[in-house]
Amino acid sequence: MSTIDAAAAQAVTADAVAGAMVRALEQEDNRVDRGRPRSRARAVALAAAPEWDGPDELSVEYEGRQLRVRVAAVPTVLAALDQLSRPLDGADHLVLLTPCTTEEFGPALLGRLIGGAVTRVNSWELLLGELNAAALDPRLYSRRWSWLADALRDIRTTTPLNASGGVIRLEEALRVVTAVRLGRDKDDRIDAAALLDWTRDHVAVRRFSELRDDERDGLQAELEAAIGPVARVVFLLLGNGQVYDALPAGLVFAELLRARSVGDTAAHNAFIRATERFFGSDAPDEDDDISRFGSACEAALLRMMDGDEHRAAAEVSGQAEQILGSLGAETVAQRSGVLVAGLQARFASLGQEISKLVRPDRAGGLPGLIPRDLHDVEEALEQLRAHRRFERDGHDAAAATAAVRLLRWAAGGHTEVGTVSEGAAAHMGTTAWVDRAVTTIRFCRVDVPALASAYAELYERVRELRADFDASFARRVAAWTGSFSRTDKQLRAENLLHAVARPLAEHQAPLIVVLDGMSAEVAVQLGEQIAAQGRFTEIGRGREEDARREGALATLPSITSCSRTSLLSGTLDTGGQSRERAGFRRLWAQSSFGNRNAALFYQRDLDTAVGQSLPPTVLEAIADADTAVAAVVNIVDDTLDKDRGETDAEWRLERMGKLLMLLDAAARAGCPVLLTSDHGHVWDRGESERTCDGESARYRTGTPGEGEVEVSGDRVLAGSGRIVVPWDERIRYTDRKQGYHGGISAAEMVIPVLALLPAGDPVPRGWSVLRAAQLEPAWWSLRLAESTQGASAPAGAEAPTDAVPARSGGGGKKRRAPAQDTVLFADKSLGTQVVETETFEFSRSHVHRAPDVAKIAAVIDALEMAGGARPRLPVGHVAGAAGESTAAYRAVRFLKMVKKVLNIEGFPVLDLPEGERAVELNIELLRRQFLTDGR
Repeated sequence: MSTIDAAAAQAVTADAVAGAMVRALEQEDNRVDRGRPRSRARAVALAAAPEWDGPDELSVEYEGRQLRVRVAAVPTVLAALDQLSRPLDGADHLVLLTPCTTEEFGPALLGRLIGGAVTRVNSWELLLGELNAAALDPRLYSRRWSWLADALRDIRTTTPLNASGGVIRLEEALRVVTAVRLGRDKDDRIDAAALLDWTRDHVAVRRFSELRDDERDGLQAELEAAIGPVARVVFLLLGNGQVYDALPAGLVFAELLRARSVGDTAAHNAFIRATERFFGSDAPDEDDDISRFGSACEAALLRMMDGDEHRAAAEVSGQAEQILGSLGAETVAQRSGVLVAGLQARFASLGQEISKLVRPDRAGGLPGLIPRDLHDVEEALEQLRAHRRFERDGHDAAAATAAVRLLRWAAGGHTEVGTVSEGAAAHMGTTAWVDRAVTTIRFCRVDVPALASAYAELYERVRELRADFDASFARRVAAWTGSFSRTDKQLRAENLLHAVARPLAEHQAPLIVVLDGMSAEVAVQLGEQIAAQGRFTEIGRGREEDARREGALATLPSITSCSRTSLLSGTLDTGGQSRERAGFRRLWAQSSFGNRNAALFYQRDLDTAVGQSLPPTVLEAIADADTAVAAVVNIVDDTLDKDRGETDAEWRLERMGKLLMLLDAAARAGCPVLLTSDHGHVWDRGESERTCDGESARYRTGTPGEGEVEVSGDRVLAGSGRIVVPWDERIRYTDRKQGYHGGISAAEMVIPVLALLPAGDPVPRGWSVLRAAQLEPAWWSLRLAESTQGASAPAGAEAPTDAVPARSGGGGKKRRAPAQDTVLFADKSLGTQVVETETFEFSRSHVHRAPDVAKIAAVIDALEMAGGARPRLPVGHVAGAAGESTAAYRAVRFLKMVKKVLNIEGFPVLDLPEGERAVELNIELLRRQFLTDGR
């Protein structure tokens, strides 16, 4: 015996039998209507497994009559003959369930069957019974969808299925079969991205290829109709046996089409060879299908990079570069905005532009830079940032940005220290940020020789300029120290709590965190991270237009036993912890401090048992509104004695010992915080030299030499009031360590002062909230204008308020900070143009609880006003421009919703880099996605 096929030999249900009976009678009636005589046959043979566990007779309704139908399982032709020879015993019809074929029955037996053939069971009717469904979408009765029913019946053996609402619907059936046959979950929707992911799954591709021809062809037709060009190209590649190379091939075509569009003849010839290689004579329409396919492959690569498939993305990129090389198009790869070869080329270009500006033989050298000199290097950075593989939050990005920032600083003029106060302010507002950028490029490791060389040259030149500042600062401090008056308003260690902590205690006693050894360079990083958390607001003394982050002067020498004791006691003093505890309690017991209780905790006092954030005694003290609390955290100071163990230049809150826990406790208690230090430090950058022996790492007694000054006076708390201290960071007097302190450089002498209020608390009298623009120098975030000559300020623009003097040796002239580039607006802003498009309306309609249209337009406009191809601003600034909360977590939540609307198909129009502390807009991509006419 031979059987028809596996599907036909399946067991059938009563519904399937009844349906087959009705169809046979309908077909017979149709033949009669066409003039044929009615057959005397009363039996129907169904191709099915010879199994039946239902009743011997079924009642089947046909044209208003109830027919009695007897059912019999017949495994062989002889069994069929036996059943056909028996009387029906009152039944109207007989249905035979048999695995035998029409050919096996023979003419004699077939003549006794309605329709004269073994009838195949309708799979949809089988499925209705198997899924307990009540109805079938009428469209599914078409012969076109017969393969779909068989596919569903096959799938349900391994995947649970159900009919929503008791009805089997065409769209739902197609979605389930397509998803499962492409190796996805049955509830997944297959789009171009999912189809491209499928091409990388060798098992899923093989299983698809092994499907029955009718099912495979049906699925392919539906996918091509639904997805379009991407599906058409993918299935062409499948037919040519090259589907596993779909992603790299798409990247290759995208690059070649892009290069060909600008007249690259070599790219045109390579494109012809590529189409022959991948499609043979069946190449699709190159201006539509291949172009769209290439764009989809680029988007897929970016999604892989943004997810957890960095290695796979690198492999795909590498394959594309190899293919381009084999096609003779290596230069196309190097110009790519997606492939690694293009990224490396842009890194090299940035290095070349930096080297042009910092090389020693350049006229004027680095100090002679002016803003318009930076045009090419700024463009090189923009091109680098525009590359799709550029990781904006990575170490390479930080170093590239830091290098250009240093060039902006050099071109903007340098502060000549006229007074100690000016020097301290300049360090907090400018040179601390320079130090931060310098440390970033010092820590970076790059594998592009041109860039590595440029960083090294830039580092050397900037260190020379910084040394000039330290020399000038040291001379001013030395002169001031010898004649200073205790009534001098200069903020310094011994009056810091009087001037800052006492006013903060207007409503509640503060928490004072002394991060021992924290320099201003470290403070600016921690301040950014604290602001990004949104729990505290930083404030400064003075009116809003005058307030700034301040720096106090450490004692001399700038060491813990002198400066920290003076800080905590509120008077010039030396000693250890017992002296500091007594002095701190005495200070807060004074009537001018409100006769408050005081508690001072050191590192060992902050140690906790398992499961505790802080000891209960510390938490209780912080929660007491009448107790001033100070906590000394030694993380920074401790690193000066040993390897920092870091691979980058960033200081992070979560790695600062108990600092985060202390801030958490203060936020919960509604307690103001004064984050400060007792002195700063200088790093050993591999350049230090032990010049002679000294009493400590950075001070000694004797006669000053090169890079040193002698200081004397009441604020000199060692060496009987007279010591020698170095301003040159390379000098040390003890064995080599990770870093040092005690000297008179700005990094050691300037104590950062960060005053923080719990978010929403009232600002004390005489204080103002500090905005981002008051904390960081303009050159940190914004490009300098390319020319400061011959341009008048736009109407309504404010004149710059900060004079930036030229560095010493530059002719003695002081120049103002150059105005930023102005922005000219069209009749409609870019944001308005975007939100008025159908593309925007469609995208926004598919985002649940999408932000208001006007707010999204405001986000776009705020970023465009910052200037550049990829403007970047703090999240709070952008959210505030849209009328949203500037608190970090609320701003980020709002901007993530804007991102969902703008980032169509996963393209990164809007991004939240720097750990979601900033927001960045890709202007070119925005225009391409929404303004297709190139406005």
